[in-house]
Amino acid sequence: MHKVLVFKIWGDYAHFKKYYTTTSPLTFEFPPPPTTIGLISAIIGLDKKDNFYLTKFPQNSYRIAIKLNHFVDKVRWSLNLINTKDIKLFRLIKKKGHEPHTQIRTEYLKKPSFTLYFWHNNKGIYKSLKGHLESHTSVYSVYFGLSELLANFQYIGELGIIERKNNDLVKIDSVIPSGYLSNNEINFTEGREIFQVNYPIFMNPERVVEQRENVFFERKARSIECKPSKYWEVENGERIVFF
Repeated sequence: MHKVLVFKIWGDYAHFKKYYTTTSPLTFEFPPPPTTIGLISAIIGLDKKDNFYLTKFPQNSYRIAIKLNHFVDKVRWSLNLINTKDIKLFRLIKKKGHEPHTQIRTEYLKKPSFTLYFWHNNKGIYKSLKGHLESHTSVYSVYFGLSELLANFQYIGELGIIERKNNDLVKIDSVIPSGYLSNNEINFTEGREIFQVNYPIFMNPERVVEQRENVFFERKARSIECKPSKYWEVENGERIVFF
C-alpha cells in the first residue's frame, strides 16, 4: 500500500484562466495540474523566479488527483484595468480619444473547494509539504489564480491507496482524465451533469504546455460511474484517478 497526502483547499473566488480566451477571460472549473503544482510550491516555498519551482516537478515524478467539493458556480464581473493602448509613456492621464481605464469582463468560480491527493518521488518535497500541512503554514501566500483571490487549506491526512485494475463500472470521486477511458465508457445517469473540457496537464520549466488532455467532471461535485482501465482506492473509501 502506498501513501498520499490529502488536503482540502478552498476560497471565496478563483480564476484559472483558459489559455484560449483573451478579451473576455474565462476560467477552468478546477485548477489544472500545472496550477496545482504552483499552489503546492507556494506552500513549501519553491521560488517562482525563472520558473524554478517547475524544475522540481519533472514529468512522471509526481501524482496529482483532484476532487470537486462544491458544485461549479461561475459569476462574471467587469474589472477596471489600465488602458495602455496607444500610450508611449505610462501615465494615467486622459487625452483626446483615449480613456485611462478599460473594462474587461472576467469570469470567476464562486466558493471553489477541492480535495487534492499528492505524491512525489522526491522525499524532501513530500516531507516538506506534509510538515506545512500539519502545521497549517505556508512560505508564500496561497491564491487561486490571481493574487487577490486568497485560498485556505486544511490537512486531511496521509492516507493509504491501493491500485485496482478494472473492467467494470465503478464510481470515481475525482475528475477523470480521458486516457483512463478507452471508449469514453461513462454511465450518463439521469440527473448527472457530466462535462468534458480540454485541460493543460504538463508544463515544462520554459512554461510551454507539452501535454493537454480532455478531462471529465460532474458539475455538481458528484461521482461519475464509468469503466476506467485502473483506479486507486483510498483507505477512506474514495476512488480516484491520478493525472
